[in-house]
Amino acid sequence: MKDFAKYEEELLQHRRYFHMYPELGLQEEKTSAYIRTYLERLGYEITFVPPTGMIAELPELKHRDKTVVLRAEMDGLPMEEKTDLPFSSRNQGCMHACGHDGILAVALTFCGILAEEKDSFPVNVRFLFEPAEEIGEGAKRMIAAGALETPVPDAFLMFHFAVDMPFGMAVHEGQASAMIAGIGIDVKGKASHWSEANKGIDSIYAGARAIQEVHDLNSSYKSAAPCLVGIGTAHGGEYTNIIADSMQLTGNIRACREEDFRALYNELENRLKRVEEETGAELNLSILKEPVLSFANDPEFTGFAEEIGRDVFGERFVLEGEDQLFLAGDNAYRYFQRTRGIFLVFLAAVPGHEHPLHHPQMEIDEQIFPYSLETVYRMIRRIGEG
Repeated sequence: MKDFAKYEEELLQHRRYFHMYPELGLQEEKTSAYIRTYLERLGYEITFVPPTGMIAELPELKHRDKTVVLRAEMDGLPMEEKTDLPFSSRNQGCMHACGHDGILAVALTFCGILAEEKDSFPVNVRFLFEPAEEIGEGAKRMIAAGALETPVPDAFLMFHFAVDMPFGMAVHEGQASAMIAGIGIDVKGKASHWSEANKGIDSIYAGARAIQEVHDLNSSYKSAAPCLVGIGTAHGGEYTNIIADSMQLTGNIRACREEDFRALYNELENRLKRVEEETGAELNLSILKEPVLSFANDPEFTGFAEEIGRDVFGERFVLEGEDQLFLAGDNAYRYFQRTRGIFLVFLAAVPGHEHPLHHPQMEIDEQIFPYSLETVYRMIRRIGEG
C-alpha cells in the first residue's frame, strides 16, 4: 500500500505558497508561473490557455487506453484575509477563501507522483489548471482550448474542500450541484428636491420594497429541494436632499431543481409588478449572465467513490442523497455535459474555527490533504482500470 503521509511536507509547501499569494480570476500570473515551472521540471507537455490557464499531460501516458481529466481551480476571491495565520495572504484585498489553494496543492503533488509512476500508471491523466472559476469564465476557456479533445476523455473528476463539517469525505448520489444565475433589478423613479416630495418618485423606497418582496418570497415559497433568492448589492442616490431617481439591486437565484428556479423568477417578476403599482416606480428584473447549470455524478463513479471513501475515511465517509443538496454551483457543469464525471467533497473544518467558505476567517484543516491525495489517486486508478 502506497504511503501518502510522506507527501505531507510537499502538500503543505504548495498549499501555503498559493495561500500567501492569491490572485483574482484571469490575473493568476504568478500562480500560473509557479505551476508551469513545477510541471516543466517533471517533463509535462503543457498547452497554454490564455491568459493564465494550462492543460498538462505526461507524454509517456498519452497513449494509454483511457484518459481521465482532473480539474484544479487557480483563482482567489476579492476579500481581505482575517485569519492571522502565519501564511495568510500577502496580496492585499485577495484571499484563497474557497480552498483552491488546497486543490492546487493536491493536484500538483499528484502530478509529481505520476511522474514517478509514468511507466506503470494504468491511465492517462489530463490536468486542467483552470483560471477564473469564481467568476464563471474558466471552464469554457479550457474547453475551447481543447481540454476535452484528442482523445475525448473517459471521465472527468473534480474535488472541493468543505468547512462545515470536520475531517471526512462526502459524495452525492445523483445531482451534485445547484442551478444559479445572477439577477439585476433596475429601479427607475423620478428625481425631486425633498422639499417638493410630491413631485418625485422615490426609487430607494421602491428598491427597499423589492428587497422586502425577496425576503417574503423566500419565506413563502415551498419546495422539497433547497432554493432561494438573494440580494447582494444595493446602490442608489446622489445627495441627502434629493429624491433618488434610480437604484440598482443585484443578487442571485439558486435552486437545486430547474422548475424551482423558473418558478422563483416568475413569482419575483409578479411581485415586482405589484411594487410598481404601489410606488409608481418602474422595476425591471433581468438575468445578468448565462445561468450556471446543475450537474450529476455518474452512478458507476459514485460507486467507486463510496468504495474508496469508506476505505480511506472509514466512518467519516458520507454518501448523501439529493435531499441533502446544498446551493453551491460551479461552471464545471460544462465538463459534465460532455463526459461522465464525479465530484468529491473533502470535509475539513477546523474545530473552533468553523467559518464558512468565502469568509475572511475561513480555515482548512490541513490534515485532510494526504487523505484527499490518496482518494484522488485511487479514484483515477480505479476509473482507468474500469
